[in-house]
Amino acid sequence: MQNISKFNYLRYFCAVIKSNTMKKSHIFALIIAVAMVFASCTDKNAEKRMDRSVGGTSEILFVTQNDEQWEGQMGQAVRDYFEQDQLGLPQPEKMFRVAHINLNALNDMFKKHRNLIIGEIVPELPNPIIESQNNWQSEPQYAIKIKAKDATTWVTVFDSKKEELRSIFDSNERARFMDYFRPMINTNVVETMKTTFGFSMTVPEGYYVAVNKDYTMWLRREEADKSFGLIIYELPYKSTNDLSEERLIKVRDSITRKYIPGPKDGSYMTTDKDFVKPVFRAVPDFPAGYAIEMRGQWNTVGEFMGGPFVSYTVVNPEHNKLVTVEGFIYYPNKAKRDLLRQLETIIWSLKF
Repeated sequence: MQNISKFNYLRYFCAVIKSNTMKKSHIFALIIAVAMVFASCTDKNAEKRMDRSVGGTSEILFVTQNDEQWEGQMGQAVRDYFEQDQLGLPQPEKMFRVAHINLNALNDMFKKHRNLIIGEIVPELPNPIIESQNNWQSEPQYAIKIKAKDATTWVTVFDSKKEELRSIFDSNERARFMDYFRPMINTNVVETMKTTFGFSMTVPEGYYVAVNKDYTMWLRREEADKSFGLIIYELPYKSTNDLSEERLIKVRDSITRKYIPGPKDGSYMTTDKDFVKPVFRAVPDFPAGYAIEMRGQWNTVGEFMGGPFVSYTVVNPEHNKLVTVEGFIYYPNKAKRDLLRQLETIIWSLKF
């Protein structure tokens, strides 16, 4: 539409209807015009909507020209990287599951897969070609096609891109969970968080505030066979030493000992430093700013309980505070990777 909004069309239309001088034929023609305007706007909006992406949680679809490529070094390279064990889990679970089809089976449904890698070998190709696109056939989606003259060259190109791909695919998984969480936001918890800390996260229904004291908050969600927890704490930021691995573990243990009790008197949560040592990495693209990620196992002193946790620590520059948000799970003897991804999704919604 140009220079006139739908509202102005309607206002003009109503004024004409009230006029006694307008002929019925003119009124009918105007009704048709207004209907066409709305239909045009609706069609444009419809064009913008994309299908939702498909695929299992933490799944990547690898498309090759034939089974030999999947079973050979191309498929091996993709599996070796993406099917590594996820760090910090008590039982072995892969970061991603890699599914496979051949190129001749890449129909419209498979083209909508959320995490898509397409490999092609073109012997006459002088140099590798990389083509990629966000939301190619669906949303959220990332599709990448790598073409090379032989399998060895293809693997070399893949190795140069795999870290970036993992970050993108992780983001797609969080986007999928956030689409589910967003309509279920727990406004009471979010408002309490804003009042206490001055920031918010998209916390879904089912969580409640178990502790809110001394700029420490524990959000709990209890189900019949499992428990979820989010711990948020804020401390003064003095120097970069506050972000050291030793310091982060020490602070975590002091917070959990004081505020996260176990089921028995005198029992409390602590960090496993013997069997599954915490692992750290810098996360420059964390939405609230440069962050330090810590993954590991929590145990309960005085009780046989434990599980995985992941935390992100970031500086709030406006208040010169160090903010840590952690998610942890208790779900004994069951798979926990996808549940931990849910908690990561909530934490990655942090906004000052």
